[in-house]
Amino acid sequence: MNYAMSELNQPPLFEVRGGNFSYEIGEEKLCDINFAINEPDIMCILGANGVGKTTLLKCMTGLLRWNSGSSLLRGRDIRHCPSNEFWHQVGYVPQAKLSSFSYTVKEMVLLGRSAHIGRFSMPSAEDEKIARSAMETVGISNLSDKFCSRISGGELQLVLIARALAAEPSLLVLDEPESNLDFKNQKKVLNTISTLCKEKNIAAILNTHYPEHALDIAQRALILMPNKSAVFGSASNIITDENLKVAFDIDVHIHRFKIGTSHYASVLPISADKSQEIKRSAKMENSIAQIGIIVEDQTAAESINKLLHEYSEFIIGRMGMPYKERNISIISIIIDAPNEKISALSGKLGMFDGVSAKTVYSKI
Repeated sequence: MNYAMSELNQPPLFEVRGGNFSYEIGEEKLCDINFAINEPDIMCILGANGVGKTTLLKCMTGLLRWNSGSSLLRGRDIRHCPSNEFWHQVGYVPQAKLSSFSYTVKEMVLLGRSAHIGRFSMPSAEDEKIARSAMETVGISNLSDKFCSRISGGELQLVLIARALAAEPSLLVLDEPESNLDFKNQKKVLNTISTLCKEKNIAAILNTHYPEHALDIAQRALILMPNKSAVFGSASNIITDENLKVAFDIDVHIHRFKIGTSHYASVLPISADKSQEIKRSAKMENSIAQIGIIVEDQTAAESINKLLHEYSEFIIGRMGMPYKERNISIISIIIDAPNEKISALSGKLGMFDGVSAKTVYSKI
């Protein structure tokens, strides 16, 4: 992996180089882990249960010691970084669990200032101001005086994020922040993380069980494989059908779609029997279809032409014309191909900004 310096000749905010870890000699848990992240990117860690996601978080933050390899914060090995200095820059957010302690939300968030407060000192007015700001940022100011034992799981997760944010870190490390939450609260937590990284110019690394969540908010992804190795890169390039199949030992299909101007992805696990049935069906069934394409953004025309060229062996007719009155172009193609090819082409066309595509299948 290339760990080149940035344009400003600065090392990455955080990186792991050649990380290896085992609880017992001869039983490796993690093998040759390498990644790097800068502000304001989000990196998601994916992998099957028991593969080592939480262990990786502990190793990278120094809570467990790498057997070999290193974690670096702004180019400095964290083993040589004083604990207070490290936790000034790194905020840790554990999984939200109901609290048995009688802390109010305000008191819990103030605990995030611990690394900035002397051992026998009380929080200052400035500390309280920063805590209030952290609560405002994640939208929980109205919970300030409530006890943490009497708020919902989604609210408590936001409290823990605010607590980490109160330390004014450059990097947030989150352990399954959306687990055990309903759809609405999952989305709220994910949106909060994404907004924080952009507006505060900080980075985030999080474990998740949901590939869709990684595709939704992450720029970078690391997938832990059953052989203890990992693949790392841009989320769109790393989170693929093939990599998820290897990681989770099940066939999957990633369906990408567009609603309005926003792009989304859904990851569908497919049972082995059903997967083979679908593959056999796709091989047997060919269809003739017409795909109508309206191009509103002319800068997309070249990309569309390249994409259509990839499917040229299946295209049996094509026509294009400009519609100057509306400053758009209209393209119509006839394709004779397996259904999976037609669906794939339709889906890819729908991913371009300023492009609308509709597919009509022949009844023949």
